[in-house]
Amino acid sequence: MSSITSRRRPGRPAKAEASDTKAALLDAALRLFAQKGYAGTSIRAIAREVGLSESVLYAHFASKQAIYDAAMALAGPQAANVALDDAPEDPSAFVESFAARVLAAWDTPQSRQVMSLVSRDGLIHDDALNEGIEDALARLAEVFAGWQSAGRIRTDLGGPGDLAYALLAPIAHARILWLHGGATDAQRERARDRITAHAALFAKALSP
Repeated sequence: MSSITSRRRPGRPAKAEASDTKAALLDAALRLFAQKGYAGTSIRAIAREVGLSESVLYAHFASKQAIYDAAMALAGPQAANVALDDAPEDPSAFVESFAARVLAAWDTPQSRQVMSLVSRDGLIHDDALNEGIEDALARLAEVFAGWQSAGRIRTDLGGPGDLAYALLAPIAHARILWLHGGATDAQRERARDRITAHAALFAKALSP
């Protein structure tokens, strides 16, 4: 059983302890969401999964929706935005770095469980998910617009928004097919091969 269940001294928990408890609750929720779906998972079940009371859970998350929102923030399409930070300035290097960083973010146990939740509960059209995707596409488009204006990449392949979608969509498609909660090593390798090959081809195609 997790050390979280050990007796604590009276008073407010240390920040590190509170952070560990919140992370454990989120991990437990994702496992249960992936197995039983969002509707089929209760607050009580999440708390019991880590040996805590419901009152302790509510000290960290206001509701089950808040847990879902935290899961999406951790392992949803926002990973594509994180991959844009401190990225290489060279277009080809950027594309391959972006794909590799998104793959690394989406090929974690938590991210794969989020994919299973989205698929299982029909949340592929969820507003939060779609807003995250649109935000990532908008930020990618800004990068491509700057390069096109500077003459660093081709302009005959489409506008910045077209290029952003063309880069991200196959990566997201690979995630849906092969990076889910029950993914085998072979499926994960399939995703890695597809995403890596796509990035290499896309980077080559951009060169003027």
